[in-house]
Amino acid sequence: MDRNPKGQFPKGTSGNPKGRPRKQPHPICDDQVRRDFFEAEEALVPIVIGNKREMIPARVAIDKQLIFKAVSGDPRAMAQYYKRKDRFVFEYVNQQLENLRIIVEGDDRLRQFPEDVTDEFKKALSLLKQSIDRHYYPL
Repeated sequence: MDRNPKGQFPKGTSGNPKGRPRKQPHPICDDQVRRDFFEAEEALVPIVIGNKREMIPARVAIDKQLIFKAVSGDPRAMAQYYKRKDRFVFEYVNQQLENLRIIVEGDDRLRQFPEDVTDEFKKALSLLKQSIDRHYYPL
């Protein structure tokens, strides 16, 4: 590049012909978004219970707020609450049924092949039997 005696560039030319490089945007990937979401969900937020200030995870604060709105009569909050409750009940019942299925299969294996079953299997089966909620009725 030619400059005049004062060290200036001629009119219309730049000292940086390629210009400043553009800022590269951060690539957004599903894994990063998922990590950020779950990290934000666990962030502690302050709430006041009575006259005492407590720090609880954001997800708990959101659940409490949803319940408070539902109790106050907000129909959308009520619908969301019941939708969430039904989903949790459904998942819980499915997990209980899956555990029962595994227990029945394990008992069948014990009856058919008692000599091939290890003590660890018997112990795991008894722990699974103890985990069954005998008093849970979703209705």
